[in-house]
Amino acid sequence: MRSAPSIAFDYRPSAVMAGATVLVALAAALAPWASAAPLALRTALSALALAGAAIVLRRYCRPPFRRIVRGVSGWRLVDREGGEHAAVLHSHRRLGSLIALDWRCAPRTHFRVLLTPDNLDADTRRRLVLLLARGEPPGIDAIV
Repeated sequence: MRSAPSIAFDYRPSAVMAGATVLVALAAALAPWASAAPLALRTALSALALAGAAIVLRRYCRPPFRRIVRGVSGWRLVDREGGEHAAVLHSHRRLGSLIALDWRCAPRTHFRVLLTPDNLDADTRRRLVLLLARGEPPGIDAIV
């Protein structure tokens, strides 16, 4: 297998994670109904759980960046309109088949992604893991 000094891939949210979020939201909405709380409080808690889940799912399913690129000049995030933004890979974690990446695009701006087997093909995943395992010298990802 060859080394992966550069990589580019389209990012789309995981349908499995969105489905899991819906299931957790439904469980949270049903939980107050198993208590002896007043009807108004149970209704309010259920509505709050569903509204919160709707907001989170909307943000998750409409990410600000659609493409992730790592080249000679560092990490670049491409937004919906095609504009490129320099980014610094702030952290990355791997838990089994999940890869969590966190970028800083500007001061106080973060973009976090969770890559699962359903939103990144196996070859790109393997190349990304290799790239992340190589490490990088400090300062290579400075925002220009």
